[in-house]
Amino acid sequence: MPLLSLEEIQKTKVFVKTVDELEEYEQGYDVASKVDRRNAMRAMEDEMQQKWKDEKTFESSPDPSKESYFCNFPYPYMNGRLHLGHAFSLTKADFSAGYQMLQGKNVLFPFAFHCTGMPIQAAANKLKREIEELYGLEVLQSGELDDAWAALQAAKAAPKKEDDDEDDDDDEVPVNKAKGGKTKLLAKTGNVVGQRPKTQWEILQLCNVPDDEIPLFQDPQYWLQYFPPYGQTDLECFGVHVDWRRSFITTDTNPYYDSFVRWQFRILQQKGYIAFGKRPTVYSPLDQQACMDHDRASGEGKGPQEYTLIQMRVLEAGLETLAQRGIEGLSSSSSSSSEEEVYLVAATLRPETMYGQTNCFVLPEGQYGAYRMANGQIFVCSEHAALNLAHQCDGDANRTAVFGKVDLVTPISGQDLLGLPLKAPKTPYDVIYTLPLLTISMTKGTGVVTSVPSDAPDDYAALRDMQTKPELREQYGITEEMVAGYDPIPILRIPGGDEEMLDGLSDFGDMAAVTACQHLQVKDQHDAGKLKRIKKSVYNKGFYAGVMTVGSQAGKKVEDAKELVKTELMEAGEALRYWEPEEEIKSRSGDICVIAFIDQWFLTYGQEDWKQSIMAHVANEESFEAFGVRNEYLNTLEWLGNWACSRSFGLGTKVPWDPQFVVESLSDSTIYMAYYTVAHLLQDCINGNTQNAPIPTDDVWNYVFLEGPLPENSGFSDELLLQMRTEFQYWYPFNLRVSGKDLIRNHLTMSLYNHAAIWGPDKWPKAFYTNGHVMVDNAKMSKSAGNFISLYDAVRGNNVHLFVPVDKTKINKVGLVSSEEEEIATATTKKPHGLSEGQVISIAKSKHHNGNDITVLSILSDTQFTIPSTIGDQQVENSTAAVVESSVKNWKAHEWRSQSWTTDSVRYALACAGDSMNDANFESDNANTAILTLDNELEWIKSVLEDDTTLLREGNNNNNNNNRTIQDELFLLRMDDCIAQSSAFYEDMKFSMAMKFAFNDLRNHRKLYRDYHEKCGEPMQKEIVIQYIETLVVLIAPVMKHWSEYVWCHVLKKEGSVFTHGKWPSLSGMPKELLLQDKYLQDLVVNFRKTLAKKKKGKAAATTTSSSSKKRGVICVQSEYPAWKKATLEWLQSQWNDETNAFAVDLKTLKQAAKEHQQSSELLQTEKAYMGVVSFVMGQATQLGKIALSTELPFDETNLLTQSLAFLKASLELDELSICSSSSSSSSSSGEQQQQLPEGVDAADAAKAEPMKPVLCMY
Repeated sequence: MPLLSLEEIQKTKVFVKTVDELEEYEQGYDVASKVDRRNAMRAMEDEMQQKWKDEKTFESSPDPSKESYFCNFPYPYMNGRLHLGHAFSLTKADFSAGYQMLQGKNVLFPFAFHCTGMPIQAAANKLKREIEELYGLEVLQSGELDDAWAALQAAKAAPKKEDDDEDDDDDEVPVNKAKGGKTKLLAKTGNVVGQRPKTQWEILQLCNVPDDEIPLFQDPQYWLQYFPPYGQTDLECFGVHVDWRRSFITTDTNPYYDSFVRWQFRILQQKGYIAFGKRPTVYSPLDQQACMDHDRASGEGKGPQEYTLIQMRVLEAGLETLAQRGIEGLSSSSSSSSEEEVYLVAATLRPETMYGQTNCFVLPEGQYGAYRMANGQIFVCSEHAALNLAHQCDGDANRTAVFGKVDLVTPISGQDLLGLPLKAPKTPYDVIYTLPLLTISMTKGTGVVTSVPSDAPDDYAALRDMQTKPELREQYGITEEMVAGYDPIPILRIPGGDEEMLDGLSDFGDMAAVTACQHLQVKDQHDAGKLKRIKKSVYNKGFYAGVMTVGSQAGKKVEDAKELVKTELMEAGEALRYWEPEEEIKSRSGDICVIAFIDQWFLTYGQEDWKQSIMAHVANEESFEAFGVRNEYLNTLEWLGNWACSRSFGLGTKVPWDPQFVVESLSDSTIYMAYYTVAHLLQDCINGNTQNAPIPTDDVWNYVFLEGPLPENSGFSDELLLQMRTEFQYWYPFNLRVSGKDLIRNHLTMSLYNHAAIWGPDKWPKAFYTNGHVMVDNAKMSKSAGNFISLYDAVRGNNVHLFVPVDKTKINKVGLVSSEEEEIATATTKKPHGLSEGQVISIAKSKHHNGNDITVLSILSDTQFTIPSTIGDQQVENSTAAVVESSVKNWKAHEWRSQSWTTDSVRYALACAGDSMNDANFESDNANTAILTLDNELEWIKSVLEDDTTLLREGNNNNNNNNRTIQDELFLLRMDDCIAQSSAFYEDMKFSMAMKFAFNDLRNHRKLYRDYHEKCGEPMQKEIVIQYIETLVVLIAPVMKHWSEYVWCHVLKKEGSVFTHGKWPSLSGMPKELLLQDKYLQDLVVNFRKTLAKKKKGKAAATTTSSSSKKRGVICVQSEYPAWKKATLEWLQSQWNDETNAFAVDLKTLKQAAKEHQQSSELLQTEKAYMGVVSFVMGQATQLGKIALSTELPFDETNLLTQSLAFLKASLELDELSICSSSSSSSSSSGEQQQQLPEGVDAADAAKAEPMKPVLCMY
């Protein structure tokens, strides 16, 4: 086949394919197609997994002789196959389980699968609509969806016929023939206009579900049959330490788990932790029920936000103006009742500032409506706000006549609302007017904004523009009388100013926004950067430090006055409570959620006594380990309140006392860890259909979990009941739960609450570990980008993916000039920028914006281009030294890379990905490298133990110390460091660092040991090599468990499993002083090489007396320090504190004292090297302790050199090398008696030797 052109490659939509589909001409083929090592390692892994299964290695039962360790992981949701994101989090629990097993503990790591709630139900419903209403089976099977989608979009955009009956919107239409459908039907799909999203059919195809099986997924129960078994087999391929006997699925499909959840809820109700009533709740209008975190496609962790809805009555003249503008249905008759009055309603978080209203803002281009409320009043607001209001109530009365239904009197454009006279509460102005504001969001609040310019900088800037710019007023039809004389009103005073954020502003005065805008010279309402800074400062300080100066609450702090003023407004009929989501929340069914008041059961989280007991537990570092995020839990406990725990429909357990409701998916998942302890004694299969025992009654659960009395007539034998209780008592409380960080704000905190409700503190969780999400090669996982990797494909697939590197460039000293009129900014570079139109860049090192992504609008020249005048929500500020950073895909350097590895290599790459709350990065290079490294290490181990026995020497079994060299002992010491460091990092769940010491550093030490002996031509000690292999096998076993198990069984020939028979290695106890000897030798080689280099340069000088061409040298050694050095060391010893094992003063003070000591000592005054020696020895003492200060040599220098003579000779590439003591003028060649200095060695040179500083003399 011909090579594809670069243009063809760039247009590809195929980012993933199998190795078999890879063509030889494609870039990356040579490497990506080589899978022999990978396949051999997979075969080894399959063998080890079968061994564990046969030997039941990870099945755990109570053993009173062993300490228990129970870790768990939130059961994953079964609406698809598991992927690398699941694997990353669960490895934290799995690695911990392996480590604790090797510590000799009895470890339980169970695993289950979550099916409760709306995700599966919503997906099944979506598939059903696709088959029956939207596309039809034939179109879906053909895959030709684009044309059908385009037809549906066209039908949605088509105008409605006059004779269409609005009530017919739900009628089925033959959309499966791609003829179009009704608007409401399309709204239910949640599709994005202009872009066809993946259908549920396609999503199931990506999960490798056969096309002929996909229609079965219209039944939500089929999902429960299909995906959980795949979840288990995928995890078995991943080699997890799981006791699969205890696995189960949730929902009432599993009668045992269903009974457990019903028991739990009855306990919670009996203790008063569950109540019933109307509460503001995130609600899906499409599903017509509450939409909690696990029911959402977006907006997880967000909840209701309460506002005060300010009612500004439209005056008679305003109603007449609307009638003149063609707005019908709003009465302008003076006889109309107050119930029919028209109000513009604005949502505010600051009702206490209504004393300062000067006007009202609307969005000229916004689409508003006049909506009738149940009491007859008409509210003018956005559709977004009207829909929220329609789902809310005042006491028991709905806001609208029919719950959930808006009553639109007439639509109104924002332009038609401009210039209307209003009567607003609290303001001293009798009449205020509606003015334009271009930054209003129609999906946040009501689209109507009150204006308080004294303390709101945006309001002040917009009002001032209207007052000072006649052409702007004319553009929007605003007369001068509507703005003239409307001066900002002082309503509160903020003490002091904000010199740091607001460039030296020291006094806000009594109108903070006005003062700050004038101080920073805000030009107009488009000066976004300055306005944002002012708003952040003024709002924060105004609320927490401000004091009211007007109204009934004058003299009170603003934060205290807020609720009091709100109450006054509501009692006067001038305001009401209003809720909407904190930010947009979309349900899994695809609709935008609202805040609704619905009848529901809810958990009363936030009860003071309940909350305080848990906060005390979390705050106690002895009772609860949070791994660095303790405050996250404490903060969540502060705000988490009533939680809707019931649903109208979906999968799950029925509320025991009110079966019209289903228990919500997070609420049934708080204490199920306790169920793990007994699941294997009850059910014999994952869904509980095969039974080992009767369905437990509440009395049975009380006996097992709450030490209740032995139940009568339960159908259980006393022995089984006792066994169940024993299991729970042995394993509980659990030691560790691992989760993604997003569950802190719901599931994990709820788990703490529910444990505290059911049990006493002795059964509460001991530790929660949370981590960030995982990226793949620094990119977010995405199916469209080809880097979304299922767990099975990662460890048993045969995939390659198209990798396109990103070239990053940085352009320094860029000039930025903002142009308000054209809404662009011009950037000028000193050198050609190389950018292109539409390219995404970021601006750094520019005041008030740093690292924000923007798009290049146009290219003016090779050194000039334009960008938008606002970055984010801030105005570009002129700069002469900004930095532009760009990232461009380098398609020329594209290549196909492996995307399927081995289990151990994936586990290793996940361990190295990251251990913090920040997003981690799975590097495919780490997985690829691990395959090669493990294979090479196995080959080396086999070679030294089986193939070439000459590489090893036998030690003295009676006393190994007699046969150890300095290198043997150094290797043992380095192994000690790796053992100690990896142990500490495993304990702290820092697995990337554990791998650094357990795998990378340990192998590097082995290489040094091997290289030393190869260079010397000497064999390594067999016992130490075996000790290294055993240490490596055990240290990496929690992560690369299959390789370790294989070496344990087949190479080391040990019995059992490394996890059941292996022990965490103990330290050899080698003294750290050996490191001095190691550093001594390393430095010696470096210094002697420098000596030889100098001699080589001076070769033209006189040669040695020997006529031989051999390179010969002698190392001259001195065993005693000169008197001045000895005195220096003795003085430094006097400055040492034995109790703290450190110097008594800081190093800076010590150096100054050393200088003074030198001046006072005749012996030291003339020594120029004195301070250099002091600094060096201080540094050594900091690392090694007091031994570095000894006047006696820390080791036998001559003996060390004698042992290392062969190494030194080889390292220096000499033909002959000997050792000579300059004090005695005797020498010793390796294996020979001491002798005099060889003929030709200059005695003066030899005499330059000092202790620890020998001299190399050539002859």
